[in-house]
Amino acid sequence: MGEEILLQRHGNAVYREALHIPADLLCTIRDDMVKQMNATLSGTEHSPLLMLPSMVDELPNGFESGDFFALDMGGTNFRTVYVKLSDKHGEMDELKMDEFHIEDSMHHVPADELFDFMAGKLVAFADRIGKKPKPDSMPVVGFCFSFPLRQISVNHGTLIKWNKGFTNPNAVGEDPTQLLEAALARQGMQARVMSLVNDTVATLAACRYQDQDTMLGVILGTGSNGAYVECSERVHNANKKLPPGKNMIINCEWGNFTTAALPMIDEDKGIDADSVNPENQHFEKMTAGLYMGEIARRIILRLAEEGGLFGRRIPTGLQAQGSLTTPQMSKIDHDTSTDLLGTADVLQEAFGLAVDQITLESTQVVQEICHLVGWRAGRLKSTAISAVMRQLERDNGTRTVIGVDGGVFEHYGHYREAMKEGLSEIMGKKAADSVEFRHVNDGSSLGAAYLAAAAVRVDSPRDSEGSQNDWEKENRGLQEGPSTPNKTGGGKSTNGGSPHGTD
Repeated sequence: MGEEILLQRHGNAVYREALHIPADLLCTIRDDMVKQMNATLSGTEHSPLLMLPSMVDELPNGFESGDFFALDMGGTNFRTVYVKLSDKHGEMDELKMDEFHIEDSMHHVPADELFDFMAGKLVAFADRIGKKPKPDSMPVVGFCFSFPLRQISVNHGTLIKWNKGFTNPNAVGEDPTQLLEAALARQGMQARVMSLVNDTVATLAACRYQDQDTMLGVILGTGSNGAYVECSERVHNANKKLPPGKNMIINCEWGNFTTAALPMIDEDKGIDADSVNPENQHFEKMTAGLYMGEIARRIILRLAEEGGLFGRRIPTGLQAQGSLTTPQMSKIDHDTSTDLLGTADVLQEAFGLAVDQITLESTQVVQEICHLVGWRAGRLKSTAISAVMRQLERDNGTRTVIGVDGGVFEHYGHYREAMKEGLSEIMGKKAADSVEFRHVNDGSSLGAAYLAAAAVRVDSPRDSEGSQNDWEKENRGLQEGPSTPNKTGGGKSTNGGSPHGTD
């Protein structure tokens, strides 16, 4: 009984210490990530960071025009997109978008069945919006595929492994472009997939379309990852030698980052052991939306079992894995209602707690645990962002725009605050203040379409007289180098789009 009372009274203090990451540890984690980045880029060493060359060396610059489709496959949802880019520089005439939930059962079916499902939705979407391709046409499609790829070209690659809970057989080692084109053909649409990109690369492209100081794209949602503009001279792990003086978008796959310095607690280790990919994705499992709610649930369960947080009865719902989602955790973290009644409502909804089991003290304990888990995740994320800034030698006060998409960034305010706090502690306030986070709504979806359009533009450069004009040549995507990009402006949809962030 004495141990139970001790944990009940001091459990939060234990976790308050365990979940806090001091500034010196943040810097150590940042330095370890930079070392692993360069080890993999060298082409002679291996590290948990995959640092995948995207083979994208041309970003959209506003001279793209025409009709383009995109399919954006994230972790929880996927989107179908249609854009009509204007002949006017950097303007969009039309945007249509639809979003579909990927049921858990679809995470494990054979690859052809998964791709047939998505292709069918794209074909039906095109028909519904009145943009069904004519029989003799071959529409251009951008494919945002948010999983680790070994890129062969801007529109071809092979799947290295699944993550985010997907295990679909007959996909690893295959080319997602071929799988999608074959699935579309089975649905009666002959299409050209002109870009195959990760969501981070697509988000970078979408933000770069708006601001040429964009050097990093980040996804903060169900999963987490980053992609940035790297100098070709540093990239020795591509499948072909890159020409000097160019740039290459690198997909970090930083979710797989791990180091002995990562302060994993027992609950982190338990989640890893129970996952579909144990001993992988440690950084993602500590920082991403798929896992934060589960970390909090496991801590709350321990406090209930060993500290009597809700009395002697342990509700069945509290024992169920995944019963507390990250959106629910965020709602608790931000609860300002009288007597934390909002938190009590979430506890009843998530765990099936009886009213007589919930006290003001228990809701205060739960709220602090949720806050600590989210705050730790945001501070940890700052190490990855500062690692890229150090790699780019832009942690010195140089204005840098970071395009971010994802529900965690969009909706979890305390996470954003913790991330900015961590950056200030690692880089110093002045340098951190020069970093501008820009929410790119629907960035991964639009970026895939923009990159497909850019690929078409590169294949057939033109101006009103049939050739590129001098202004365009001076402002082509990545050709001017990462340090002093030219600004070209950006376009906005006249029709709006989905109000929700990507997974």
